[in-house]
Amino acid sequence: MTRRLAATRPVTEGDITAARIGARVGELREAHGSTVTDLALRVGVAPAVVHAIEGGLRLPTIGLLYRVAAGLDVAPGELLPSPLDRPRVDVHLPVLDGPDSTTAQVIGGGPGNPTQTYLFDLRAGEGDGGFGSHRGEELLVVVEGEVVASALGRPDELVRAGGSKVIDTGVPHAARASDAGPARFLLVCTDACDH
Repeated sequence: MTRRLAATRPVTEGDITAARIGARVGELREAHGSTVTDLALRVGVAPAVVHAIEGGLRLPTIGLLYRVAAGLDVAPGELLPSPLDRPRVDVHLPVLDGPDSTTAQVIGGGPGNPTQTYLFDLRAGEGDGGFGSHRGEELLVVVEGEVVASALGRPDELVRAGGSKVIDTGVPHAARASDAGPARFLLVCTDACDH
């Protein structure tokens, strides 16, 4: 009798990132004194979602990573692998759930340089309170609606849902929902982000 081995796919950077984020979420949840169900209730997801994340079976979207961090009372960067643990410098997380989701780069920080993720839900024309400049790097990821990205001395750029833009943080900049309607977007920052 011949045994057939199941075909396996190669381990990807996403698999490694999912395992490292999951281990960190489990570690922080236990340190927080929470059960999987407690965390799931705070995050607004089913306990199976938290189990899948902790087991490294699900790579959370940036929005979900942000909500899990809030549920654990930590900065989103605390859930990400440290630069020393990463197979490469870049960590890519999906913007939305689904196999064909756009991914966004989470720009890595290091000791004294944590990654911070900001999720904005704004009404039409409402801004992020910006027009400042700062050290580090920043990535704008639009989840819903349209966002106007502005930088001093440069033409405004319209970024639509599913799109992203790397922000030049050395130039005073801001983001706002377009006048067409509400927008939901993420700002992923490293080093210092004073929004």
